[in-house]
Amino acid sequence: MINKNLVSTQWLNEHLDDENVTLLYTQMDNPVTGVKETAPKSYIPNSIFFDFESVFCKLDSPWPHTMPSENQFSKEIAMLGVGVSEDNLIVVYDNKGVYSSPRVWWMLKSMGFKRVYILDGGLPKWLEEERQVDNSLTAPHPIDQVNVNFSPAFFTTAENMLAQQSTVKIIDARSEGRFYGTAPEPREGLRSGHAPGAINLPFSELINGTQLKSTSELTSVFESLNLHLEDQLVFSCGSGVTACILTLAASQLGYRNLAVFDGSWSEWGARLDLPVEV
Repeated sequence: MINKNLVSTQWLNEHLDDENVTLLYTQMDNPVTGVKETAPKSYIPNSIFFDFESVFCKLDSPWPHTMPSENQFSKEIAMLGVGVSEDNLIVVYDNKGVYSSPRVWWMLKSMGFKRVYILDGGLPKWLEEERQVDNSLTAPHPIDQVNVNFSPAFFTTAENMLAQQSTVKIIDARSEGRFYGTAPEPREGLRSGHAPGAINLPFSELINGTQLKSTSELTSVFESLNLHLEDQLVFSCGSGVTACILTLAASQLGYRNLAVFDGSWSEWGARLDLPVEV
């Protein structure tokens, strides 16, 4: 089943060998300690690794995980052999369920890829159901050129957020303790608290086990925060990854005016020229 931005494990199992289906696997190291994430012992067959931590990122940025240039993205996605053709259907999954895969989904959408979906439940659900696996990732088959088309509206900056304070709602995916400054920031050199006027919505409140919560459950969460479909929403977190889980949930519910603050708290908390509330 395809549900807006999600595909089920059953659907993927039925379409795994379709020529137009591209399967991208992703994972991230511990975003705070930098401890290397252990590679899984098995993968869904035909999976290609999408590395948004050291390949698909702005390598000279002071903030982690920030978006690469259009040219860099074009070059690297060609190396993976992934084209922009409307016939191509991309499924992204990760090693925790719905965790880092929404980041890759949002990146691809921002670059003009239309048919991009997240495997709901990710690798854990696939393994739990004892579906077919390979012991290694698939080597990519590079292609000559991929003409991507970056849409800046998918991401925003600290300066834009300050200028649009009266018109946008900032939703912060960090834990309540970090948001209110009652728990220390795990990254060195960052102030505690949140951007003025921001709303706290820890990403964990949108997850049920390894899957995204149901539409009715997500609706209740968003309505409890007085969010409406016509609102302009900006999502932030520690480094721009779990903010995309909130973006995914909002998109599932039909919100359209969505952007991710790419620098997130790694930038806002470090820059002394930006105001902070606790």
